[in-house]
Amino acid sequence: MKKHTKRALKIVDIAREPLEKIPYVTATSKGTGISYELLPIYWGEILGLPEELDALIIASDLQGIADYKQEQVEEAPKLLGEELAEVLSLLFQIHLSDLDPAKVMVCLCGDLYTDLTKRGASGNPLPVWSAFRNYFGFVTGVAGNHDLLTNEEQAELGSTTGIHYFSDGGKMMYANLAVAGLGGIIGRVDKPNRMEEDDYLARLRHILRQVPDILLLHESPKISSQGLPGNPHIWKELQNSAELLVCCGHVHWDTPLVETNNGLQILNADGRAFIFTAPH
Repeated sequence: MKKHTKRALKIVDIAREPLEKIPYVTATSKGTGISYELLPIYWGEILGLPEELDALIIASDLQGIADYKQEQVEEAPKLLGEELAEVLSLLFQIHLSDLDPAKVMVCLCGDLYTDLTKRGASGNPLPVWSAFRNYFGFVTGVAGNHDLLTNEEQAELGSTTGIHYFSDGGKMMYANLAVAGLGGIIGRVDKPNRMEEDDYLARLRHILRQVPDILLLHESPKISSQGLPGNPHIWKELQNSAELLVCCGHVHWDTPLVETNNGLQILNADGRAFIFTAPH
């Protein structure tokens, strides 16, 4: 088995204006009803994509219901992530028709479920994973703190060709890229998808020692110097990493991309989606 040569994935541009916006509804924070929102989809350029891939799609915190109408209450609600997968497929046909959807890797950073009756409700994100797999070649990612899978659902996700779900954190190879993932958040272990701080950071350190090319987290680091919210302990572990692309969510950053002097890039995908292709 030949040794993996580390690739430096480097985002070099993100369009200022979204390519598309998807309307959706979500429960309000005070539980008084629903609010109408828009999910922006941005196009960007990235260096270092292996020839096996035409594009990367990255998204997180897709907590909404698409195409919600009062007369559809009796029907099963369509999760925002299901709608996003379909819209992205159409955008590829319209704007990126020279690219092969089978050569697209989708990275999902968690919190893909929504219940309109309760903000922050937890539930099954499997329909979103399945929708992305229907349209694109490979789907990988982690759980957010609101993604709940039964043993059977997790087994289904784990056995589906073209999907890699990081249930416990780790690293795998796809398309000559070393892809790593660690889901959940630091918090009370009596609640779903939460880990003790020491356990989480130990797993994160173990992953970083394996020198991945791209790392998918649910919880974002806190970068105080730039006023960006998140977890300061995660930032402490990450900031010495060189030439690493970290994708995350859980909290929203007004600035989606941060870069350090040693080539570490952190992309916050909370409530948005990105399509990255090689520069033309």
